[in-house]
Amino acid sequence: MSNKYLLVKNYIKSLPLGRKIRDLYQKRGFNRGNAAKAFRRYYGEDSGLDKEKIIIDMLGEAKRYGFGFDEYHMYHFEKMPLEERRTYVSDKERINYCERMNSYRNMILFDDKGLTYSFFRRYYHRDLVEVFSKREYELFAAFLKKHPKFIVKPFDGACGVGVRILDASGSAPETIFRALRKRYGKGFVVEELIIQHPEMARLHPQSVNTLRIPTIHYGEDVEIIHPFIRIGRGESVVDNGWSGGICCGIDPETGTVFSASDENGEDYTVHPDTGVNLIGYQVPRWEEATALAKELAGVLPDNHYTGWDLALTKDGWVMQEANDRGGFLGFQITSKKGFRPEIEEIVHRLGV
Repeated sequence: MSNKYLLVKNYIKSLPLGRKIRDLYQKRGFNRGNAAKAFRRYYGEDSGLDKEKIIIDMLGEAKRYGFGFDEYHMYHFEKMPLEERRTYVSDKERINYCERMNSYRNMILFDDKGLTYSFFRRYYHRDLVEVFSKREYELFAAFLKKHPKFIVKPFDGACGVGVRILDASGSAPETIFRALRKRYGKGFVVEELIIQHPEMARLHPQSVNTLRIPTIHYGEDVEIIHPFIRIGRGESVVDNGWSGGICCGIDPETGTVFSASDENGEDYTVHPDTGVNLIGYQVPRWEEATALAKELAGVLPDNHYTGWDLALTKDGWVMQEANDRGGFLGFQITSKKGFRPEIEEIVHRLGV
């Protein structure tokens, strides 16, 4: 049932009509009222900025180029020359680039976490069960017996939304099963917890701090572009940079962090909760991580662009998940530079 839903959804997305519907849906939020709310949220009434000028500018960037109000703020467009702005790729336009580089037929492998697990299982090194109906109860109960403490995610979720760690010790499997089915109406996955390496845990022990290593598969060659690490904040169990975490740019040659920012556009040199120095942080076993990302890219070579999420355990790097339409936000925020010239060169080289 879920697979049919995603197949139809992705097929519609691939059509010109699907793109038009997506554009219209997004533009509904590009209105003056929402722009005013965004101004108050990101800048405040006492910011000293010309509110009317900024709101008009935000609406112009949104309607002409598809930049969300949050992107306007994160990229600091309020103080960026127009010529430099045009080197940035909006999140809306990012989808179009990704769909040029990847086949829509493969989308379901990444949209459905259960299918992702089935296809890349040997790289996970942990258990995962996908649930859509009562038919999966026995699988769920067997999983719960082995892993009373686990992580649960919506089956088609993104950006860390809906992710929770649960401890079902002493609870009846039927009770947990019913509660999760009620909460996650479209379906969910339960996943064995990743016990991360102590060196990664010291960055922020409450969350599994993962690498995003994007790859471009050119046929014979696989290149790594703009890797970064996501680190959690506070008591959050997710590390996603757009769910309150910190995004740190990594030098692909050395594996060292050169930049750290959050979704509010604030820069960091040390982690505000743990005090760990972020700038200059050396990602452990970096060469192993990049080798794994390149190996993963070779599993599905007709997908030219994929963002691989990797976590480090005491036994080495494991795949957390993958994204065939992974965002460019992390690239552009950590590098403080627009990605358009580079992505145009990539698609030209790919011939797509």
